[in-house]
Amino acid sequence: MKARKLNKKTIPAQDKNRAYRFWRDVFALPQVGAQSERRLAVDHEELTFVDGPAEAGFELLVRDHESTLQQHFKNNFVSVLQREERFGHKVALTVQDSEGNQVVVEGNLD
Repeated sequence: MKARKLNKKTIPAQDKNRAYRFWRDVFALPQVGAQSERRLAVDHEELTFVDGPAEAGFELLVRDHESTLQQHFKNNFVSVLQREERFGHKVALTVQDSEGNQVVVEGNLD
């Protein structure tokens, strides 16, 4: 998955380590800084994991096509909750992260 932009950079989590691993592995976000710092970034901006209840309204824009995204989610045991076609030959797939946050992943139609 090739993430380009994320509308919110503060991610609420009950377990910050679990959330970090999910966002790193499932959304393929790069780690920045030293190995021990455990920081992730998207579009050159760092994400912050904070204690708090799950939220909706996260939008992650990616370069990938729908078939690639569907397979990637399947490989990571993440269910797609909703699919919506959007303007400009785009598709939005709603998933839930490890903390219950709803994330809409917008990619390209095949």
